Amino acid sequence: MTATQAVPAAGIRRGGPHLSGLAWLTWRQHRSAFWTGLLLLAAFAAFVITQRSDMVAYIEAHHLAGCVYQSPESRCEGVNAFRGHFYNLMHYTGLLISFVPLVIGVFLGGPLLSRELENGTYALSRSQSVSRTRWIAFKLGVPALVTLIGTGLLSALYTWWWRPADTLLTGMYWYQSPPFTNVGVVPAALSVLALVTGAAIGMVLRRTVAAMAITCTVSVVGWVGLNLLRPHLWPAREATAHQFTADFYGSPTPLGLYTPHAWPMDLPNKSYSSWNVDSGYLTSSGDHFTSGACGDFTEASADCLKAHDVVGVWAQYHPASHFWPMQWATTAVLLAATTAVTAFSIWWARRRA
Repeated sequence: MTATQAVPAAGIRRGGPHLSGLAWLTWRQHRSAFWTGLLLLAAFAAFVITQRSDMVAYIEAHHLAGCVYQSPESRCEGVNAFRGHFYNLMHYTGLLISFVPLVIGVFLGGPLLSRELENGTYALSRSQSVSRTRWIAFKLGVPALVTLIGTGLLSALYTWWWRPADTLLTGMYWYQSPPFTNVGVVPAALSVLALVTGAAIGMVLRRTVAAMAITCTVSVVGWVGLNLLRPHLWPAREATAHQFTADFYGSPTPLGLYTPHAWPMDLPNKSYSSWNVDSGYLTSSGDHFTSGACGDFTEASADCLKAHDVVGVWAQYHPASHFWPMQWATTAVLLAATTAVTAFSIWWARRRA
């Protein structure tokens, strides 16, 4: 009599990598959101490929490559027409992408842990002798990895679309938002931070709806704070100009500069693509004098400028070459915040959850 020994199903190894344990459980719990994101990303890729193809063809047909706004070259006269064709679509698409980190934080991060803690389903993992540290690592790690890859691809697509027109679209210069927070490495870092922040808030509150509401508020406040901080994350350059018309004090119009804020490109080494951080007037002693202190250009303001011995104007600015340094500096701040929030989440899970 012969017998065939059965091989346990658990021992069968199927070809290719596969998820198991907590990684598989986390994926299964959120697979609907992950697949929805993948489908939206695929649709966006098809949209960008079509739009970029049309835009590049327009640039080539009208010889606009290398042109900037108000360029003196005759071949660049079509820049305004180009803006009329392509600005709105790219700008409003960028605005929608700007909300992606907020959506991820509120609708994925907020319920990520709070729903399990609120419903008690986290006990399933605890019943399998899974440590709290391992539980929180997988619960945060899998969605964070998917978020990083997905938003990285989203950013790469938008960057690829925007780059051929970065000097042609006034109102969408590299430092503005969009596109700054939609291109490069910032969107992925911002999205992961929103995710772990929402998860941390949910773990503390243990209430899904409350976690989503607080995450939304914190994300908006953080967004405002980041935009206020961003100009100071990299050393700005300074430019000055001392040439004024002979009748400056009688008819105060220095080189057509009604205010330094309005015409920063008239200063040496400045351009329309430079980010004006601060500006004002320069006294004969070299001191900086704020442009608003004497009001608008009137006879009284001219007397004020003369009283302060104003001899020129100054401006602090970031040139276009600061794009990548500021991208990496902003990302470093976001990653530091992400690390701090993740460390807090692990501590809370081990001590309090």
